[in-house]
Amino acid sequence: MEKLGEIGISDSNIVSCHIVKISGEVPALCVLENNCINADELNYLARRIDSFDNYELAKFQGAIARAGICTMKDLINLTFNLHNYTVVTDFSNLKNIGCKHYMDKNIGCPSNEIEKLDFETMSRNLLSSGDSKITPYGVVFCNRLPIEEVYDGKMFPDYDYTSDYILKLEVRRKDSPTENPQKTWLYLPASEVEIASALSELGAAFLDDCVFTHYQSIMPCFDSVFSESEDMEMLNTLSNAISKILDSNMGAKYKAALQYEYCTDLDFAIDIAQNLDCYDFYPELSSPADYGRQALLEASKFPSDDAAFKLLDFSRYGEAKMKEDGVQSTDYGLICRNGKEFVYEFCQKPGGSTRTKRR
Repeated sequence: MEKLGEIGISDSNIVSCHIVKISGEVPALCVLENNCINADELNYLARRIDSFDNYELAKFQGAIARAGICTMKDLINLTFNLHNYTVVTDFSNLKNIGCKHYMDKNIGCPSNEIEKLDFETMSRNLLSSGDSKITPYGVVFCNRLPIEEVYDGKMFPDYDYTSDYILKLEVRRKDSPTENPQKTWLYLPASEVEIASALSELGAAFLDDCVFTHYQSIMPCFDSVFSESEDMEMLNTLSNAISKILDSNMGAKYKAALQYEYCTDLDFAIDIAQNLDCYDFYPELSSPADYGRQALLEASKFPSDDAAFKLLDFSRYGEAKMKEDGVQSTDYGLICRNGKEFVYEFCQKPGGSTRTKRR
């Protein structure tokens, strides 16, 4: 959006960008030149193409050349239907050609069946079929399979191009019909531009006009925690905070803190994310025996191989010491609160203090 803004294109007219020239490693996309396109569609298409291996890219470009595909909707749908094409770029190995053709048509094969198949015969049958077209990307054969329209020209199909998100929400307008409601996916944390794009797809003005009907998270501690009544702006705030935590390699400590606090509240989850320095975390310790051994070593200053340590009950001492220190065991290690002040910015402080900030 920053680059588009330099030539006067804003969110409101992103759907009518005129393509003058396309360059790069996918020359077949020149079919889009001298046309008006939706920049969001082009960005989605680019993400799909970026995930292709060399053979998938050859099939994509070969299919464009063979079938004359040139609309954005058809190009996006092609990325989901590449199995309908086989491309041959090397005729020196008939077995490989037959294997690729079989895999394309059947979208895979059980490993115990591969040795039973005659790929060379399949290859000869394919090459002699007469149903081929020479393109700059190889000789292209159409497998005559049903074409699935995954993209209807309005709602982008869900597609995890990257795991670089914290929460993924399936969003719809509150006033949309219960049957076949218009939905889209919003990946958090999201920029203002990404949120505006999602709202535009739904024909909504604000996030308050929408609800989410399904969500997924890369944080297993959030499975089935939040309801569709949650504030999506606050979910974005949480996702931004967690993203920073993961960037600083503190994800395990945050998950441990959530377990320690038995956190199921959105506001509290944000406050915990912003107060991680209020916890002491021991990821290398997993049991009372571990904690007891470390505590005794620190208190006695004796070497760890001292004979006296073999006679001690570390587990019993560790249990007592963990209770005394307020240490709890989690799936990620041992953790406890330390003496630093915990700042309650979004949720209510225990004891009745009111929130100091909600948005």
